[in-house]
Amino acid sequence: METPLPTAAEAPEPRGLLGSFNELLTQPLGIVQRAREGRPGASFGLLAGAFAGYALYGAAAGFFQGGSQILVAALKAPLILAMTFLLCLPSLYVFTSMAGARWTRRTFLAAVSGFAGTLALLLLALLPVAWLFSVSSRYLGSIVWLHVLLWSLVLILGWRFLRRALDAIGAGDGMSFWLLLFLIVSFQAATFLRPVLWSDPGKPLFRFQEKMFFLEHLGKAMDQQAAGAEPASPAEKEKRKAG
Repeated sequence: METPLPTAAEAPEPRGLLGSFNELLTQPLGIVQRAREGRPGASFGLLAGAFAGYALYGAAAGFFQGGSQILVAALKAPLILAMTFLLCLPSLYVFTSMAGARWTRRTFLAAVSGFAGTLALLLLALLPVAWLFSVSSRYLGSIVWLHVLLWSLVLILGWRFLRRALDAIGAGDGMSFWLLLFLIVSFQAATFLRPVLWSDPGKPLFRFQEKMFFLEHLGKAMDQQAAGAEPASPAEKEKRKAG
């Protein structure tokens, strides 16, 4: 059974980027309805705003180490999401088409941009929490698992928009397994683009040559915590040396 879409009168064109984000909260399927009617939308603007939101969340996470790592994390967070979307969009298109969706270029872009914008809204809502734990936590393992939990929560809540959009476009149920794929790919993308939260002095900002599975990466973070390694700042290292 398809989810009813708002009528044209109920889905006016939002004003500006803030209006587009507000529409995701008040009339989330409005962007899909305008795309189905062939009306111009703000999909590209919403995508740009979404990735700006990812950068802000990354900057908040970068406060774990502080200094230049804030900028590094602000750069890598949107790169991780961009890589995840690019790798997972082909499977989303094929799987949903096989499930009954009849996409056009406009409707597919609207659904993707709406999903990306919803994720950005949720991350921005959790940004103060992420900043607090990042700036006050001591060990890398603790903060890594906190962000894993927050990101998993964001995806579960963000799936509500995409599921409704897929229902409205005719894809039906049974697509939740794609969300699991998106989650796993995002973890591997973060591992591929590591380090994000902590960089050792003199080490490269990207470690493409060091192959690692994301579960191995998470395990190493926990091993460092169990060993009492990776203090939160160079000042903490100096304190340990003095002690």
